[in-house]
Amino acid sequence: MRMADLCFTVDLDRDVNVQVPGRPGEAASLDRGEGTAPRFGSALKGLEMLVDILDSEGIPCTFFVEGRTMERLRDHAGLLDGFEIGLHGYDHECFPEMDPADAESALFRGFEAVRDITGRAPTCFRAPYMFPPGDLSGFLNRTGIRMDSSEYADAADCRPRMLPGGIAELPVCRGRDASGKEMFAYLWPMHEGRRPSEDYLHLAAEVPPDGVFVLADHTWHIAESRSRGVFSDDDLETNLDCTRTVLRMLSDACGRSVTVSEAVSPLL
Repeated sequence: MRMADLCFTVDLDRDVNVQVPGRPGEAASLDRGEGTAPRFGSALKGLEMLVDILDSEGIPCTFFVEGRTMERLRDHAGLLDGFEIGLHGYDHECFPEMDPADAESALFRGFEAVRDITGRAPTCFRAPYMFPPGDLSGFLNRTGIRMDSSEYADAADCRPRMLPGGIAELPVCRGRDASGKEMFAYLWPMHEGRRPSEDYLHLAAEVPPDGVFVLADHTWHIAESRSRGVFSDDDLETNLDCTRTVLRMLSDACGRSVTVSEAVSPLL
């Protein structure tokens, strides 16, 4: 039986991001003994390795890029050539908690950073923490972005849909694993050693054939674990094997492999 299309999406943001209490307009990195200032080494290392996998497997990808991360990795912007680019804010903001004017300013700062460094305007948006502002359409309106992937939807409802204001929403999948435990289609539990790759195939099979299975990841999670720190060489190789396996397995089992733009194009 034909399965849903696969849309692989990746958040390119600071290493092991954590919210800063009382300061929703910025995020830190988890302290590894040198303070909480944002770090970007694992984000770059993971990006380089993930791009190698995507190129070798022929899998398209939409990268949701944080503006400050792009500024720090500007010399490596060419790694994104050939992939769709979306926006992930500027400083990994928690937009619903911000003053609306400050939130809009941060959005445009991120948009301009990503556009100016890559030479391409972001086509779509994913809110940090999957916390979009209440008036998403109004928030995105002046950027020209008309596609979003900041919501979760149950597997049975994982289809693109139009939001009020002319924004096309492509939700990330949520559902149950084979044991009945709730899961989301983010790969971080696999990177943390908490889920086997087969769980994601089970979840994808729950999406209707006319739907889209949106799978999400972070580049930093290829090279670093939130719970265990930067991966050793052996753990890194194991994590790369798991990542390659789950992507190959889903690419083979699902229908087409598509970008966010390709997935929502019938609506626009």
